[in-house]
Parts: sequence; structure tokens; C-alpha cells
Amino acid sequence: MNTTDKKLADAQAAAAVSMAEARESACEAKTAVTDAASAAKESAADKLGDIKDAAADKLGDIKEAAADKLGDIKDAAADKLGDIKDAAADKFGDIKDAAADKLGDVKEKGSDILDKVKGFAADILHKGAAGAENLADKLDN
Repeated sequence: MNTTDKKLADAQAAAAVSMAEARESACEAKTAVTDAASAAKESAADKLGDIKDAAADKLGDIKEAAADKLGDIKDAAADKLGDIKDAAADKFGDIKDAAADKLGDVKEKGSDILDKVKGFAADILHKGAAGAENLADKLDN
């Protein structure tokens, strides 16, 4: 083998080794990129899970606070309604008592008037009877 052939064979061998090393390096780089991408994906998934959990906790707190506030509003409304109901019952009781008093006054006045009418009618009948008796006496004489 001559020197040129030997140099060519050595160059080819060196090129083959370089190509093998380049392939190995590319494979290592590909593995490193794949591992880094997987790690990034896993980290992002963990972060999204943490965000999801935090949001769920916050929404749970908001829901609980809203339920408490609505319960307080409901209790306050029930108390106020009870107060209104009691006040209305008192007012209606006062109105009923006043109406009963007025009705009693009307009955009493009506009774007094009826007694006066009865007395007046009795007087008229008595006077009419006395007048009729007087007239009968005069006619007999």
C-alpha cells in the first residue's frame, strides 16, 4: 500500500471514528434534550397541579364565606320579620281594643237613645190614653 492509500485509509478511518463520535454525541444531545423536555413537562404539570389546588382551596374558602354571610343575612331577616310581626300584632291588638271601646260606646249611646225613645213613646201613649179618657168623660156628660 502506498502512502497516499495509507493516508486515505487513515483519513477514512478517522472520519469513520469522527462520524461514530458525532452520532454518539448527537444521541447524547437528543437524550439530554428529551430528558430536559420531560423534566420541564413534569415541572409544568406539578406547577399547574399546585395552581389548581390553590384555586380550589381559595374557591372553597370563598364558598364557605359566602354561605356564612348568607346565613347571617337569613338570620337577620328572620329576626327583622319577627320584630315586624310582633309590632303588627301589637298594632292590631291596639286597633281591636280601640274598636271594641268604640263599639261599646256606640252600644251604650244606642241603648240610651232607645231608652229615651221608649220613654217618649210611653209618655205619648200615656198622655194619649189620658186624653182619650178625658174626651170620653166629656162626651158622656
